[in-house]
Formats: sequence, structure tokens, C-alpha cells
Amino acid sequence: MKKKFLKRNLSIGLSSLLLTSELLLAQESTKLDEVNIIENSISNYQSEEKVKLNRTGIDIEDTAKSIQVFNQTLIQDASLRNIDDIIELSSNTVYTGDTDGKSTNISMRGFSGVPILIDGLKVTNKISNPEVFALEAVEIQKGPDSLQYGQSSPGGIVNLVKKKPSKETIANIELQMNNNPSFNPKVDIGGSLNEEKSLYFRLISTYEYDEGYTNSNTNTNKIFIAPSLAYDINDNNTFTFLSEYTKETTPTRFGSNVNSKGELVAPIENVASHPDEEYKRTQKVIGFNLDTIYDTWNSNFKYKYITHVRDYGNVYLPLSYNESTNTVTRYPADQRSEFKEHALQYTLNKEFKIFDVKNNISIGADYNKAYSEGTSHIAMQAYNINLANPVYEKHINSVDSYPITRDMSGEDSYVKSWGTFLQDSINITDDLIFSAGVRYSESKPKNGKKTDAISPSFGIVYHVTDKTSLYTNYSESFTPNSATDKSGNVLDPETGKGYEIGIKQKLFDDRLNLTAAIFKIEKENIALADPDAPSLSGWSVPSGKQESKGFELDLAGDITSNWSMIASYGYTKTKNKNNDDKNLRNIPKHTANIFTTYKLSTFDLPDFYVGAGARYLGSKYADDANSIKLDSAIIYNATIGYKKGNWKANISVQNLTDEEYVDGSASGKTSDTRVYVGDPRTVLATISYRF
Repeated sequence: MKKKFLKRNLSIGLSSLLLTSELLLAQESTKLDEVNIIENSISNYQSEEKVKLNRTGIDIEDTAKSIQVFNQTLIQDASLRNIDDIIELSSNTVYTGDTDGKSTNISMRGFSGVPILIDGLKVTNKISNPEVFALEAVEIQKGPDSLQYGQSSPGGIVNLVKKKPSKETIANIELQMNNNPSFNPKVDIGGSLNEEKSLYFRLISTYEYDEGYTNSNTNTNKIFIAPSLAYDINDNNTFTFLSEYTKETTPTRFGSNVNSKGELVAPIENVASHPDEEYKRTQKVIGFNLDTIYDTWNSNFKYKYITHVRDYGNVYLPLSYNESTNTVTRYPADQRSEFKEHALQYTLNKEFKIFDVKNNISIGADYNKAYSEGTSHIAMQAYNINLANPVYEKHINSVDSYPITRDMSGEDSYVKSWGTFLQDSINITDDLIFSAGVRYSESKPKNGKKTDAISPSFGIVYHVTDKTSLYTNYSESFTPNSATDKSGNVLDPETGKGYEIGIKQKLFDDRLNLTAAIFKIEKENIALADPDAPSLSGWSVPSGKQESKGFELDLAGDITSNWSMIASYGYTKTKNKNNDDKNLRNIPKHTANIFTTYKLSTFDLPDFYVGAGARYLGSKYADDANSIKLDSAIIYNATIGYKKGNWKANISVQNLTDEEYVDGSASGKTSDTRVYVGDPRTVLATISYRF
């Protein structure tokens, strides 16, 4: 009873404070200097201090978290085409596959399920294959932190910062091709629509044709368009309309298989299902932001409506692998799913003094309602192929043509979730900053019971000098459980607790930023089968525990005016406490990355640059039993580029040595050895012109 009373009063208190604060603050009317919305880079690979994933608006150097920002300059120099190429530049961050094209699976600091935010807005449904050309930057924050965004992985969060309307004229065209072959024209235009520059827009559009590297008969065809419009209502208020449309057809991506030694059993070009299959995806996003900015306070209201349709049509679904015969058993299937989501978020930040001590208070609330529906039918007719020497069927038969089929469709469902938070960042002295916050969250599925959670967060930053800062934090995360106990009650949410100590250092006249941290994360309340229940009951108990400990180092910026670099190293040791302290699958102990470019000014070629990079992916386990070990790999990249005036050109080779490697396994079961593989050597050529 006491716990419920605390939660109810915390919720009422935060909500009441949220509703009344802006009325009190609206009395202020001091105009803030005009904010330049175009990226403000300090150096080539450093970005503006106020990251978009931090709802408090506090600078990175005053935040007791490890945060990395990857800007467009880096993305273009390194010819990074996919979100997984970008996020793996961060320490202890790995991409583990795309769930057959349905999502982008990311693990940080040993834990999977890392959410992807859109412009600092949480979306419940998973995001797959976002358009990189539409991004201004990609932001990463490490460690558990449900304070600002609610349910999330204890590993961290990723935020996609989209390009926004621009008051200044933008007209950029780009063409990218590769050796598959592929053809990828892109357009980015924007500017003011009136003399006062109070109405301004942005239009981004791309088309992609790619024949791919597999033996699939289906080519990738993708259309993306993102119009946006902003209007300055007055000096302090801006309304921004945002939208996106994506329509693509690609080959199905069911991966390949490894044997009990962790070795790939077939060339990665061979598809495990059928070459004629098509995967179709349509995504629509529409929304708006309302920003209010004054001298000592600001607020932001965001709304997005997202629809996402995924259609596999008729496929041969690979479900098992026989190592002795090197054959995959497939079943005809027909799968389609549709997702819809409303996402709202409001944040209010206020700076003021109490007893001459500076406080930065943030209050926020958010609400999501995510709908899902789908159909899945499987025919009870097995088809086997040898992956190394596949002989595919002449045609893909419709599931309806088989006499015996199983309807695996789930019920239409939705999940409602909401939360409210309060945080204060207190400048105890000019050099010592203490932050504390708490969040109350609720989540309720359509046919389930409500679950709730209280998530605290604490942090300390101490500026030893203007170049060196020490920080420490304790924070928590939660993820709602869908499992039930023998009484039919939904289990309490999974919880994560994180402890971190780190240092932030500025080098080379502030051109180079270094962040180093040690951490420990504990995840509890994981649903496990009830040992005292009948075998087919489905009852669970919340007794699962997992743990990760590690160290990481991130470096980004300019060493000289000609030499830029981004690098990272991460070490993570994981334990599954309920499985004899075995390692968590898909998590390498060691990861390392480096990408560097050098302008050839010293060779009297100031418009040219060369670049090189390497990514080390340590060995990892493909299954929960730790019986299948995947080898380590080093992936090399090289680039040469030209920048002069409005022209840019670049030739890049990804995976220079054509290394075969595995991103991650699809299942933790030893009997299911299906894996997602990395791309082979790819030669990219890019040319762009800015009018």
C-alpha cells in the first residue's frame, strides 16, 4: 500500500508541476539570440555541445554520462551508408543483425535491445534501415537511463538527429555508386520562403537501386522523401512540420548458418531461402515540433505518427540446420505485419538561482500508444537445400496451395505507456555539478495488466581544470515484462542498475575530445520458467540476473589542422548468473575502431585527402550455452577524397581484404545456428555538388 501511495503521489506531483510551470514562466519575455540550426562543428569530427538526446539541454562537458556524436562530416568522409556502420565507431557498441530485415539490433556494454530515438523522441516499435542521408548526426549515450525516455536497455540509447528546415539556402545533389552494381542519386534543398525568413523549408529525397552481392534475383529499389517546413510564430516560438515517406523492395535477409565450430558453412552469396523472394516495406512519418525559447527557460513539444508495413509475401522460411548433411530445412510461409504509433513528448527547462546557487531544472512527460497486427501462415511441407551447393525450387508456391497449414498469426494488440520525470542539475560551485532526477512510468498492453516503475538517476561532474573533468553516475532502467506467474499476474519489469566513473579530457587546443570510463551494470527480474510449474504451463518467475563490467575509451577530433581522427576501444565482461556465469551471446569482450583522414596540404595538394580505418570485432558466442564460438575479425577500410569549392568526390573501399565475419546470431539456441553476416568488399564512388 505504501509503495502504491508513493508512486501515485509522485505521479500527481510531477504532472501538476509540469502543467503549472509554463504558466508561471510565461511572464518572462526576454528575446534569445537567434539560434543557428545548421550544424556547428568545432572541428571536423567534433559537434555542437548540446546534444539532442539530452532533454535537459545541458552541455556534454557538464553531463555525468559517456556521450558520443557522429556528424555528417565524418559520415561523408568515411562513406558510411548504414546506421550500423556509424554506431560501431563507438566503444563497446556492436550491431548484431536486423531480425530478417525487421529491425536494427544494437548491443551496448553487453546488453541488447538498445532503443533508437528519432530527434530525441522515443518510439516503441523498432526501427529498421533508416536513411543516413537524411541525418544531421547520430548520438549515443551509454549506460542505463530510463529517467528521460522511459523503458530502455541498460546498455544505452541511440538518437537519430534528422536534418531540419534551414533559413539559409541549401541546394545539394549527390550521386553514389558501388560495384554490386548500385545507383543512388540524392537531393537536399532548403531555404527561406519569404523576405523575413520566418518561413523556411527542407526537402530531402533519395532513390536507390542495388543489385546486391547475393544470388538473389530481387534487386533493391528504394524511394525516400522527407519534406519539412518551419515557421517562426514570433521571436520566441517556432512551429516545425516534419514528414517522411519510405517505400522499398529488397531481397529477403534470413542470413546463413555456422557449424558447431562457429565456421560459416557456405559462401555468403548463397541465400538460405529462395532467390525469387521479395521483402516489401513502407513507412510513413508525420509530426511536428513546437519550440519556445527565452533567456532562462525553454520548452519543447513533439508529436509523431508512424505507420510501418512489412510484407514478406510467400517465402521459404529456414527453421533448422543439419550439420551432418549441411542442409537447411525450410517451410513455405506467408507473413505480413503492420505497426502504427502515436508518440508525444513535452519538456520544460528552467535556469534559476536558489541562495545564489545555479539550478537547471527539467520537467517532462511523454506518451506512446503503439498498435501492431499481423498474419503468419506456415505450410507443413519441408524443403531441404544444401547451403554450399543449393538447388532451389523452380517456383515459390503459395502457402494456400498446400493441404496442411498452420495459422501462427497473433492477435491485434496495442501497448500504452506514459511517464513523467523531474531532474535538477545544481552548480554547487563553478566546478562541481550535482544532478539528481526521478521518473515515474506506466505501461499497459491491450489484454494485460498495468505495470509501473520508479527510476532514479544521480550524477556528479567535477571540472578539475578547464580541460579535464571527472564524473560519476548511478542510474536505472526498466523494461516491462509480458510473462506471467502461476496466478496470472504480469511480472514486475526487468530492471537495470548502472555504476560508472569516467574522465573527459580536451586535447590539442580543444580540437580533440577524449572520454574514458569504467562501468558495472546489473540486470534483474528477467523472466525464467517457473521450476515448480508443469512443463507446458508457460508460468514464469522474475529471478533472472545478468551482469556486465568493463572499460572504454573514445577519441574524436583534430590532431592538427590537416589530420582528423576518431577512435575507440572497449572491453566488456558479461555474466549470465542463471547459466553458470556464461557469457551473454553476441557480445565480444574486445572491440576497437579507428578512422583517420589526412589532408595532403604538405604535398601541395590541399584539396585532396586520404583516409583509412580498421574495426576489430573480438570473438563471441553464438548461443547461450557458450558451445559455439565465433571467430574475431578485423575489417579494414580505405578512402581518397577531393573537396574544392562546391565540389566533393570520394572513392572508398569498405572491407578492403574481403573478410568474412558474423555480425550476430539469430537465436540463442545451440540447435539453431542461423547468423547474420557482414558485407563483403564494396567499392563506393561518391560525387556531390552544392549550389
